[in-house]
Amino acid sequence: ERGGVDVDAGVFGEEAGGERGEELDYGDVSAADYREGGCGEADGLAFSFDDDALYMTSTAIQTALRQKARIVWVGVLSTEIDVPVARQNEVAKQLYSEFACIPVFFPRDVIDKFYKGFCKGILWPTFHMSYTVQFRRDLWHVYSTVNRKFSEVVVAAYNENSMIWIHDYHLMVLPALLRRRLAGVRIGFFLHTPWPSSEIYRTLPVRDELLRGLLGSTLLGFNMFDYARHFLSACTRLLNLEHKANNGILGLEYAGRHVSIRVSLIGIDPERFYIKDESFGSRAIMKNLGFDWAPARDTFVIGAIDDLDFIKGISYKLLAFRVFLEKYPHRHGFVTLLQIALPKTSRVQEAVRSEILGLVKSINEAFGQKDWQPVVYIEKDITFEERVAVYRSTSILLLTPLRDGLNLVPYEYLQTAVPGRAQLILSEGTGCSRSLSSAVSVNPLDEVQVSDAIEACIVGYDKRQEVTRKNKADQKYIHTHAIVKWSRSFLADLEKENEPTQNLTKLGLGYGVGMMLSNYEGFDHLESDTIVQAYMASKERLFLLDYDGTLTKSSCSTRSTGNWEKPKEGTFKSLEILSENPSNTVYIMSGRTREALETSFTTMSKVGLVAEHGFYYRPPNKTEWIEFEHDIDLTWFEVCREIMSAYVERTDGSYVEEKSAGLIWHFLDADPEFGRWQARELHDHLENVLGAFNVEIVSGQGLIWARHKHFNKGEMVKRIITEAQREHDFVLCCGDDRTDEDMFSYLASALGSLQNLFTCTVGMKPSYAKFYLRAVDEVSHILSVLTISGKKRPGMAGGMGGGMGGMMAGRGTSMSAMKGSQSNLAALGGDD
Repeated sequence: ERGGVDVDAGVFGEEAGGERGEELDYGDVSAADYREGGCGEADGLAFSFDDDALYMTSTAIQTALRQKARIVWVGVLSTEIDVPVARQNEVAKQLYSEFACIPVFFPRDVIDKFYKGFCKGILWPTFHMSYTVQFRRDLWHVYSTVNRKFSEVVVAAYNENSMIWIHDYHLMVLPALLRRRLAGVRIGFFLHTPWPSSEIYRTLPVRDELLRGLLGSTLLGFNMFDYARHFLSACTRLLNLEHKANNGILGLEYAGRHVSIRVSLIGIDPERFYIKDESFGSRAIMKNLGFDWAPARDTFVIGAIDDLDFIKGISYKLLAFRVFLEKYPHRHGFVTLLQIALPKTSRVQEAVRSEILGLVKSINEAFGQKDWQPVVYIEKDITFEERVAVYRSTSILLLTPLRDGLNLVPYEYLQTAVPGRAQLILSEGTGCSRSLSSAVSVNPLDEVQVSDAIEACIVGYDKRQEVTRKNKADQKYIHTHAIVKWSRSFLADLEKENEPTQNLTKLGLGYGVGMMLSNYEGFDHLESDTIVQAYMASKERLFLLDYDGTLTKSSCSTRSTGNWEKPKEGTFKSLEILSENPSNTVYIMSGRTREALETSFTTMSKVGLVAEHGFYYRPPNKTEWIEFEHDIDLTWFEVCREIMSAYVERTDGSYVEEKSAGLIWHFLDADPEFGRWQARELHDHLENVLGAFNVEIVSGQGLIWARHKHFNKGEMVKRIITEAQREHDFVLCCGDDRTDEDMFSYLASALGSLQNLFTCTVGMKPSYAKFYLRAVDEVSHILSVLTISGKKRPGMAGGMGGGMGGMMAGRGTSMSAMKGSQSNLAALGGDD
């Protein structure tokens, strides 16, 4: 906070050198560097930060708040040795003066019961969706006692206007304890583990106490929307609380206060993993680790770094690797699984260790060769240099946890690995699997799927250019979501939470825009024979075809250039044949850029192209693009960009795409449910702010589009028809989303009396179109049968002849089209 105000971070220590991400090694001072002198208490005590354990927390927060705030750390010493009571004041003064740390002292047996007993023995498995947890009331009392002691220390150190940031499930009761004693305090809490479903969470006998403890926070943070949703569901089901949203921020009312919910993935410090010294990946380091690795062109190392914990699914990984060796025997001698298991003394189960060792032994005995060991299993804590060496030696990173809060090992791997050779296979239970384009997502319990994914990565290894492109996209994501930015953003949100509770609009679990599908009549399925007869009877035909979701099966992300779905070869061929007919005029109506359309239709000069929903267009048989209008008012751009950027920060997987006459907020890659919630809020937010400008806010599938009112596909169709030197007696217009409704609406008003007007939406939904097709394949089929019909009667475009094969039979459920000038269209389709 500006003005030199303190930030008090209530944190708890974790073993050093553990797996990054979910098990952040929070604490204030390293245990490894605390020692008592050999000559007794007369000797001095020495302390230092353990950078390897604390790089995420200390480095990030200190960097984020440098010159803006003074940070005070509150936590326990991560040491196996009790600090003598007589020396605790001395130690506390030394830690505060040298490190701005305030220690909370507990006897070793209390810490063991608190940490190993309640935190790791009860909360950890429960939060990772395990039903087999035996609750102990005595350990709950210890947990409560530790939280109370923390509250006493924090209250004593608190200064007015300070902010308090508490980390992880060790201190879930602390927010409520502080709230009772510090009026008006801003408390942030971030949970680094998953939050279980309400069905599992409610099995905890102290479920209400933990919820009420967390609700003492001002701002609650979760890594993923799934976890926030489970938390809100628990609040609804157990405490009868309703969640709400305002300007993209979820929240709920509790005890007369507003508690905000924030969803944001934590990141890493990319600079720490920027490797300048190539020796980090040297064979010497790997050999010292226990893996004598000699890189060769045809050899593949499947690497993995996991905590030795049943949650990490190491056994399932080994079972899948056995299936891989059985299914792909030609890979024997060339593929090795290097499994690093980090033993966490607090939760290592001998049964889990024995099962893993047994699987390793059986696989090596069954498939091993004289000069090749299929599985190399190393169980030890590793140094930072060894961790980097493993990453740089790994061809494929394979992680199969059953459930993970986030797991930042893939981020470290992508940032460290040799460019163009970093491939990932991640369990669906890994929090970051949705964020990385390089990742192949698998069900860790499906051994065949995992084994096939391994083979696919090996086969795809030669596609170095594609792998490099995905790696660069992921590295860009890692840099834009670095932990420094995460820390700064979280604390900025916490700082804003000083306003009185506001009345927020209630937000349910659905996402509607004022219309619902019910009973529809007169909305017909477009049958092949109907349109073929009209086609054969006409002389001047106009085709207006949307791109994404109409000619292609999905509206793909535009985040990286060239990464979009392209029509099938048969569809391209049909378009080429139709455009070659002098009686036909074919236009592709798209929201994509000029470059994207030119790439897809580079060989089709007779196909007209419309880019960015009509801002640019290229008529058939022309090479130059025409700008629809010059000197438009874009003074609203900066305001709109700032609002959308705020939603990007709060909605992982979303991003802003800039068009020449508009801005698009994409959330197709975000969590589907959370993305829709945020989209609804953004839509209302933009309408309120930009109401005075000549701007229209449009909702589409996976996007919110702020555009200049005069640029849309309807206006573009109007220009195409106006500039045409022919009178069309056949029009086929196909599209799938809200941006295409402008075409349907204009054609209905301008050419409503035309007998052979076929406006057709893809998918059964409310629309201005007269017809519908069920899917993209039906669009391709219609184009195909039209090309066949044209060939059957060459030179007689107006004829009626010709049967045709492969017509699709049957009608869908009847629906009614929306008529008139309704503005509340359903939010459908993509950035077409």
